[in-house]
Amino acid sequence: MSQNSRGYEEYERARKRALKEFAARRSRGESGLIPVLNAKREENGVLAVIAQPMRAISLNRVIGTYQASRANSFAANFMPLLSSDTEFANKWINLCDAHLQSGIRDPIRVYEYLWRYYVAEGNKRVSVLKYFDAMSFEAEIIRLVPQWDESDPDIERYYTFLAYSKKGVFSDIELSQSRKYERLYRIEQKLIAELDPEADKPDFNALYTRFESAYLMSNCTLSLGDAFLEYLYIYGFPTNIMPDELTARILTLKPQLDILEHPPEPRLVSEEDAEAAEAPLFARLLPVHRNPKVVFAYSGERAQNNWLGAHEQGRLAMQAELGEKVDSRVLDLPDREEAYDLLRQEAGDAGLLFVTTPSLMNPVLRFALEHPSCQTLVYSRMQHNYRLHTYFGRYYEAVFLCGIAAGQHTKTGVVAYVTPKLNYTRFTSDINAFAIGVRSVCPSARVLLVTRDVDPRDTATCETGVVTAAQLGADTVFTPHYPALSLPELPYSVFSALVSVDPNGKPTRYLAAPDWNWERFYTAIVKSYLNGSLGALLSMDQDESPIASFWWGLGGGVVDVRLGSWSSGTPNNLIRYLRGSIARNLYNPFHGPVTDNEGIVRVPAHTDAPPADIIKMRYLAEGVEVIE
Repeated sequence: MSQNSRGYEEYERARKRALKEFAARRSRGESGLIPVLNAKREENGVLAVIAQPMRAISLNRVIGTYQASRANSFAANFMPLLSSDTEFANKWINLCDAHLQSGIRDPIRVYEYLWRYYVAEGNKRVSVLKYFDAMSFEAEIIRLVPQWDESDPDIERYYTFLAYSKKGVFSDIELSQSRKYERLYRIEQKLIAELDPEADKPDFNALYTRFESAYLMSNCTLSLGDAFLEYLYIYGFPTNIMPDELTARILTLKPQLDILEHPPEPRLVSEEDAEAAEAPLFARLLPVHRNPKVVFAYSGERAQNNWLGAHEQGRLAMQAELGEKVDSRVLDLPDREEAYDLLRQEAGDAGLLFVTTPSLMNPVLRFALEHPSCQTLVYSRMQHNYRLHTYFGRYYEAVFLCGIAAGQHTKTGVVAYVTPKLNYTRFTSDINAFAIGVRSVCPSARVLLVTRDVDPRDTATCETGVVTAAQLGADTVFTPHYPALSLPELPYSVFSALVSVDPNGKPTRYLAAPDWNWERFYTAIVKSYLNGSLGALLSMDQDESPIASFWWGLGGGVVDVRLGSWSSGTPNNLIRYLRGSIARNLYNPFHGPVTDNEGIVRVPAHTDAPPADIIKMRYLAEGVEVIE
């Protein structure tokens, strides 16, 4: 062996790194050597041994050896420990020289166990490749499946990963929670559907390793798999992108990853908070020159009598009141692929952006991360997204008053709440508020939750739900508006209404309806933006959550209830009293005790349900009978 070879010099440098790593780990009470897989097998046992297709694997995830006899030759960082006059060193140096001249070609052979790789053949190849910072290398893979152990959360996650790997495209991605694999599968399938069908599909595992290479240089601490999942959600597959741009995207994403790792509770901003907010002192002393451009983004048709149309009416009323102080624009967002580009082109120079639907949250989040000068608000329940604030109406307050009206009106003691049948668990604060309202004035009433044959994609099927409710004895029904629903006094613009019905399910009288007034919200928020106080509401002080969620109701005039003429007199007096009490925060519809339909006390007596519990509510209150 020539001590003048470059391989010898590289070996000495590698050994210094090994000795330093070994000493550091020993000082912490660790072994300092590479792990040995045999020990893990003895601890947990192996259920199955499965050969995997040969492919390139991440060398970062090659952490140990399969043979204990090899462990003494390498420090934990896989650098060589033995002196340069050994046969081992001679082989390492020759391999290093070969790598420098023509590259290492022969694949290694590894065992995969719980997402990590242990070398069965090729330890010195791995050592040389790691020394030269190679990211991946071809490997023959043997998967060791551990025995099921319900007390071990890692093994439970691994079995979920195995189920995912039968249909998913990433062969060794580790996520922190089992439930995230289903989300990963949904996202990747959506992205695959967007690929050019004429082009070859990318090497998905190589994309993951490529992301890993950039991610390791970002100083982010969220686990690699979880970070990649969030990247896919916001940016899609990292194809056709240079390494520098990929790194820049990850750095832009870093605040979002920090929030995912340590999620704060969003700050709920009430009407009172907005009224009390003041612009910072310097903004009050100096002239305020706010960007007057405000963009309203929609995803769907805007009509006078639909949900998006109500937001558009609010925008028009806000524009009319503020006049030349504001320049509001409308942006129609199509599918995910084009939404980000449109946002960047049309709202990149805006000061304020309202997104009226959460359906395109990922391109909106990307826009918010990359355009910090534009304050972005999305109509949605509370989210854990950096710089993406939300606004949401306290709809349940108006529905509670409709429940009071239903309890006053019913003669049969059976009322119904018709709602579409969904393939997921919906939030239930509106249903429960309605039931509590009914039983507040008619304690013995039955409240039917009717979802049978009610299709969320076809409002006409609500009529079927109303007929079903009537057949079960209901004479008072709360239902989404449907084409055949036509009654005197029924407001044209309402989306849901409380009606009386005959035994055949034919509506006979309009009683009440929740009403939305987005003019009040949009005007107040845009005024706050123009005078600088919105910045105070969305402040990101260290002691506060960086996420704000506006949650306005009767008190802010965002929601209300419209009563029919039947309520003149005593019924109207009670509803007006309760309406005023709720608006002034003197009464909470979820004042305890509130018990669910399984007998569990959800809100103790003499207490009010906290706002976050109301927003996230998924149980059904006592007395609600599901008809599905």
